[in-house]
Amino acid sequence: MKNWMLGLSFLGLAACGEGKGTVTFTTYGEDYIEKQIPAATTGGAGFVDGWTVKYDKFLVMLGEVKVATHEETGAQQGQSKVFDLHKPGPVVVETFTDLAAKDWDHVSYAIAPWPEAVAGNADAQDVTMMKTGGYSVYVQGTATKGTVTKRFGWGFPTDTVYEHCENPDLGEGVTVPDGGEEKVELTIHGDHLFFDDLQSPSAKMRFDALADADKLGIVGADGDITLEELQAVDLTELPSDRYGTGGVGGVHNLRDFVTALVRTVGHFRGEGECSPRAR
Repeated sequence: MKNWMLGLSFLGLAACGEGKGTVTFTTYGEDYIEKQIPAATTGGAGFVDGWTVKYDKFLVMLGEVKVATHEETGAQQGQSKVFDLHKPGPVVVETFTDLAAKDWDHVSYAIAPWPEAVAGNADAQDVTMMKTGGYSVYVQGTATKGTVTKRFGWGFPTDTVYEHCENPDLGEGVTVPDGGEEKVELTIHGDHLFFDDLQSPSAKMRFDALADADKLGIVGADGDITLEELQAVDLTELPSDRYGTGGVGGVHNLRDFVTALVRTVGHFRGEGECSPRAR
């Protein structure tokens, strides 16, 4: 990581006499990560092909939280941290004090591999595993449909910056209150890993194709879905109305597809959106 990322820096603070306030950033995986993603009911959300997914771990390496305007940076997170969002949340990521009390219309953060990351709420062995594997995201869990159970444990080295974050009700960025504290949630959406389209707003959650990938090896299906098995499934082998890539390039197999979906997990204050940029 570049040297300027070490330590907490406060840049471009307002002129003397202007009010000051505090912003605390948290992260949260919501019920889909903490509890389960259910099978869809009539008119409801969930897996349309009848599966249920429960995570055992949902690790993210989160850093570079920044509060800024187009002209100046108010504060930026120093050291990145590893969080297990399967544990109950929200959990604090960073607190910035003595920020100018005004509208900061640019909030951004990153989910990326950092060799110097420390534990947020993640266990020490999980932090070591993330750094050794070069992962930014690691998910582990089980999928169940009737009497069939599949296991997965997937690590991803994606490096993604989430920029221009805004919430439809609260607007862009964050407003720092004079003498008070504002809390901002960096929400992670665990259902995104199972969408059947990379760009369509009507994408649905499916697991059948992922489960069917568990067929390689000498003994055949063993209940564990590996990334290597996903890589062996060419998207042209799947139904033509599913697993569309839109304008996303370099996506040829199920591993590529799920990796592209990983870049979409970062959100802002619940259903708020950021613009993900791959690095």
